[in-house]
Amino acid sequence: MQTMTIRAPAKINLYLAVTGKEENGYHTVETVMQAISLFDVVTVTKRKASLTAECITISCNHPDIPCDKTNLAWRAAIRFFEEYRTPFPIHIQIEKHIPIAGGLAGGSTNAAAVLVLLNRLTGSPFSRERLLSMGAALGMDVPFCILSCMGISTALGLHYGEKMLPCTPIPPCTVLAASSGEQVSTPWAYQMIDNNPLASVNYLPLLHALDASDLSSVFSHMYNAFEGVILPQRDKARQCHTLLSESGADKVLMSGSGPTVIALYTSKETAQRALKTVNASGMHAVLCTTLS
Repeated sequence: MQTMTIRAPAKINLYLAVTGKEENGYHTVETVMQAISLFDVVTVTKRKASLTAECITISCNHPDIPCDKTNLAWRAAIRFFEEYRTPFPIHIQIEKHIPIAGGLAGGSTNAAAVLVLLNRLTGSPFSRERLLSMGAALGMDVPFCILSCMGISTALGLHYGEKMLPCTPIPPCTVLAASSGEQVSTPWAYQMIDNNPLASVNYLPLLHALDASDLSSVFSHMYNAFEGVILPQRDKARQCHTLLSESGADKVLMSGSGPTVIALYTSKETAQRALKTVNASGMHAVLCTTLS
């Protein structure tokens, strides 16, 4: 048996704009994604061939994660083998730490890790661009998660998110990711976007701020189109946003389609006090840092 393990980072969106909806039903986006030091651990083991065993099996330490064909990691393995054309039995083990359905790309980073590990287990037959293409077929966040599993911490995503351009990482800061326990269906979130006019925004000022390592300018140009349509529909997430905004954070923003709310701090001590406040309120929060 051959086994490989990788830490799969969560991501936050420094910027997320929905720019339209095409005839195929897919939405186009402009997004700047940032990896953070909150990881799942994914292990892929190449098993000996068996005529009776399932080709792909999954185990996970979290009881709410499906260990069947509905898991995005399983679909990632199938997608890889469609390209590789010589499938072999594998077992995927997921050690879960990233909150579920919270807008931090927990499922996407697991899928990305499987693609990266399978490529390594087979001698790296596919280029990074080919892996990104495979990831794009699985979900908008997967291509960036492939990059973050490879050590690229910040990138601009265009179109469906599959066109990735690495960019300057945000200067180091502390991130508090807080979850109210509510969940948001991504299709429903996009439906809410469809029912509201799109704002006219631009990601270039944020990229310029990143290039200049100007944190205050970065904070002022962060944006999430989903925040204005999801928070009014999720009371606990809205309360969490208010709580963090009053905690001394330099910037508070919903991540992805939510409902996880992130707060960025230049002061670690302020972030640690906010962590205690949020956890005391009955919500769940974790403290981490941006990766560079």
